[in-house]
Amino acid sequence: MIALPCYLALAFGQAAAPDAPPPEAAPPANRWAIVVVGLPGDEEHESLFRAAGQAYVRWLTESLDFDPSRVVLVGHHPAEPEAKLGATKEQITAAVAELSPQIQPEDALWIVTLGHANYDGERGWLHLAGPDINDLELAELFAEVECREQVFWLTHTCSGWFLPSLSRPGRIVIAATEADQEVNETEFPQALLEAASRPTPELDRDADGRVSLAELFLAVSERVAATFKADNRVPTEHAQLDDDGNGRGSEADHLLLAPPPGDVDQRDGLQAAAMLLPVRTETQ
Repeated sequence: MIALPCYLALAFGQAAAPDAPPPEAAPPANRWAIVVVGLPGDEEHESLFRAAGQAYVRWLTESLDFDPSRVVLVGHHPAEPEAKLGATKEQITAAVAELSPQIQPEDALWIVTLGHANYDGERGWLHLAGPDINDLELAELFAEVECREQVFWLTHTCSGWFLPSLSRPGRIVIAATEADQEVNETEFPQALLEAASRPTPELDRDADGRVSLAELFLAVSERVAATFKADNRVPTEHAQLDDDGNGRGSEADHLLLAPPPGDVDQRDGLQAAAMLLPVRTETQ
């Protein structure tokens, strides 16, 4: 398990202190999501991706407070079990084009990607059915989207190469890997689904009765590390979170979860720590 450094522990202590807590922002008016399932490549991944894509949708619409009518699954047709998996660039473009005019400034937009990818020395490429899509093309699709909460969960291989292009102020970008030679299949998708299924007390590090996006990211990172340790493997992925818009991600043990006492160059974690997961309650 990843050890939390002292300043993370202090940050959680400060967050739990009762002294003049900042007022909570009203929840987004509407929450939108697009789940992109890339090209599986073989029968084994066809089954894995099919299950993971559906699990992501259930997480958003059953565990979290996303209206099913506002969650789009691209590359998988649940009503057509025999249909091959794998989104096309045209399908992704069409999904974004359909949702973009409906998204208002007070809304939330989450993007989840699943699949294989590669880095060719210049661009990252998400493998699709037909022409692949690179990091710049994916970022361009969302360049005009303006809403106050934007979260990108890039769970695919080589996702660290997509982070700089998607980074911008006010947006949280999470990548399963760093921008390096981390090209193996990622453990992050299953770790995310496992961590997301835990009850609130297991994720709630500052014991305030709620779960922030940062707390979920820490749990996922720890789960990934534990998987490699249990298998006696050298870790081949180091998840990154960027929420200060500088195009550089930070690993779990380098996040700032409360304002530091002085000026620092890196401030990843502050926005994610302030963003609470819209967990459904039994009354919803």
